[in-house]
Amino acid sequence: MRKAIVSALMMTLLLLPGCGEREERLQEGFDALRKAVTAAQSIRFQAEMTADDGENVAQYTLDVSYDGQQTTVEILAPALIAGVKATALRGESTISYDGVILGAGPVDNEGLTAMSAMPVMLDAIASAYVELLWWEEGSIAARLYVGERSVLTLWLDRDTCLPVAGEFAADGRTSVTCRFTGWEMG
Repeated sequence: MRKAIVSALMMTLLLLPGCGEREERLQEGFDALRKAVTAAQSIRFQAEMTADDGENVAQYTLDVSYDGQQTTVEILAPALIAGVKATALRGESTISYDGVILGAGPVDNEGLTAMSAMPVMLDAIASAYVELLWWEEGSIAARLYVGERSVLTLWLDRDTCLPVAGEFAADGRTSVTCRFTGWEMG
């Protein structure tokens, strides 16, 4: 019996260095993404988004581009509003279509809108407080604070450390979910 307990403890101790390496890989992966986003002069990706304001659910396909100064989000689908663009520049944002400014209501209690979610995500990757990092189904998962009560959970590709999915939640309710493709950074 005593040998069995000692053997079990030794096996656990042998596994601990591997655990530390896995945890270190989490931090390295997120830090690599943060450094790349912070240093990027340009970023471009597409997002399949679902926005839920608690009463209505809307789905969008977005093309997101950042040029070092501003983030532009263009709606590709649904076709009815394709071409609508939102631009966020240092805390200011506008939504326009052929020169017409449109309103876009919030999806949570902190003012997040479907069109502002992508600029908020890029800002969060660059500078938000990282509450937790963990492994989930072969991906690196990161929970970031983006407001007093809002969090952004990102899932990063294990090999490239680029975001593959994201989710904004506030007060226990998920308001925006996204799947990302085509990340390019320059």
